[in-house]
Amino acid sequence: MKRNILILFSAAAIALLIVSQIVWVQQLVERDKQRLETELKQTLESIVAFCLSRQVSGNLDNLNFEMKPADPGTIPQNAVIKGSFDTKEYSSDKNLGNFLVGVFAEDLLQENKIPLEPIDSLFRKEFAFYPEIAAYSMSIEKNDSTMRDRYVGQHARTVLKDTANGVNILIPIGKTGKYRYHAQVVFRPTIFTQRLRSAVAFSAIAIILISILLIYQLAGLKRQANELEAHKHAVTGIVHDLKSPLAYVYTLLSVFEKNEPGDQKKEMFSRAKARVKYLSDKIEVLLSAMKSKDQSLRICREPYNFTSRCREIMEELRVIYNGKDIVYSIEPQEEVILSADPVYFDACVRNLLDNAVKYSGDKPFLKISAVGDDRYIHLSFADNGKGIAKKDQKKIFREFYCADKSSSLKNHGIGLAFTRRIVQAHSGKIAVESSVAEGSVFTILLPKKISEKYGTDKSIIG
Repeated sequence: MKRNILILFSAAAIALLIVSQIVWVQQLVERDKQRLETELKQTLESIVAFCLSRQVSGNLDNLNFEMKPADPGTIPQNAVIKGSFDTKEYSSDKNLGNFLVGVFAEDLLQENKIPLEPIDSLFRKEFAFYPEIAAYSMSIEKNDSTMRDRYVGQHARTVLKDTANGVNILIPIGKTGKYRYHAQVVFRPTIFTQRLRSAVAFSAIAIILISILLIYQLAGLKRQANELEAHKHAVTGIVHDLKSPLAYVYTLLSVFEKNEPGDQKKEMFSRAKARVKYLSDKIEVLLSAMKSKDQSLRICREPYNFTSRCREIMEELRVIYNGKDIVYSIEPQEEVILSADPVYFDACVRNLLDNAVKYSGDKPFLKISAVGDDRYIHLSFADNGKGIAKKDQKKIFREFYCADKSSSLKNHGIGLAFTRRIVQAHSGKIAVESSVAEGSVFTILLPKKISEKYGTDKSIIG
């Protein structure tokens, strides 16, 4: 289920990325269109103004006008030149050139003497993106009627029949507002994709790379999930298969205990039976935890005699590692009672002590301590072992991680990961301080309020 959700989220992320890139490219195209339209308008305005001035200058002999000096008292001190160009038909214009062109162009427009050919010729030469034009038209219009027009391009009249096609540029001519120059331009469809080729290519490459990365991550997560599932099934099967031989051993010990006449040996068989029963109960708990869908540990808190259990575990380890000269100390000497799950927390303590003895050479020295402050109970397990490298200290709590793969000691990378899960299930924290060849100190922090809430028999005084 989690994998399916992750796949859906990843697919949604890729889809969102694609949509965002499409929107981005569309915005670039729209901006490019606006910029192209602005360049087109500026080019045509310059060309039309130039052609009108040339046309007017060529007809000066036919124009009648009078230059009349203004009253000097009306001219500002900082003025370079000022003229009053007011007529009955035209308002005042401070630019003499524009005024003259506008006034005298009006007469030429009335006589329909403004040709489109020079404008078209300059447009072909001056407009930078002329090769990208599919078709265009130019016209001189008076109000809503066309006086002159010119169509350029294959099937131009058909393409430009719909005035909504392409870009429409309207430039007023003269001073009465009756006349205007109208240009309608349709660009080739490829111009925007060609001009945005690099942006589109970048977007496509980004989408492909991110998609590959997500797919790679998903494949890695799926592989890890499959490996974890396989490990889980393997461990579950092995743990389950331990029940039968343990039951057989328990039965044999019961028979030996019953038939043994000596009290001392009877006591030994009784202790062995208790340990086998304890191990069998722990297997049941582990199987229940593995079958849990949420993979969380179900903690049943009871009074847990930390001091006593540490002593018992250390004595058992002396038997297991009988070739080592084990020395240990526990502080304080009096009993320390915690509120913890006796099965899970016992596995946590046993794993830390077992690792300390296993990786501490022939003469292990362990220092076990329990102190408390206002907030936490601090449980420390110090050894004189080979230590843990700095780069491995954050990784050792990962599942199936082995810091020293070259070691002859068996290590499956499960113990410390399971230990951390147990501590976290008790609302606690676990940390390590270590230096290579100088030993390690594992510290468990358990909230003191929880211990008090569950009513431990004795408390730790810091």
